[in-house]
Amino acid sequence: MATTLSWFLFIAPWFLLIPLNPLRLRRFASVSLFIVMLSTIIFQIAKNFDWWSVTNNLFFLTDVSSFTYGFLPVTTLLVFYFTYPNPWVFFTSNILIDAIQAFIISPFIFEKIGLYQMKSMNNLGLFLLIISLTPIIFGY
Repeated sequence: MATTLSWFLFIAPWFLLIPLNPLRLRRFASVSLFIVMLSTIIFQIAKNFDWWSVTNNLFFLTDVSSFTYGFLPVTTLLVFYFTYPNPWVFFTSNILIDAIQAFIISPFIFEKIGLYQMKSMNNLGLFLLIISLTPIIFGY
């Protein structure tokens, strides 16, 4: 089940971009790649500080979860696509999405299925870590 979810989170979100304007998507592609880079670095830091461990993953990924390369960049693209250039709508929607991810999706889906296991960081710490990226990616 965890491997199926990993593949789904890696591939399926990209299909959400098909009906959108490609010229407008291209405008935000760099911020999507930037968040992938930041998230990959955070996963490496998390491994060193034992914040969480990725327990089930795709065969070609080791310590970085598959949603970092599928779900996360697509979500970033969608949020920018629908909220830019209004910063208040961007920050509000991003905080809501981050809260859902940290307090609902992470503990009740990702951890229960076995994608990763939180160790020395709790869900509030995860939420604070995720929202700390919001001004960085908006500034980028």
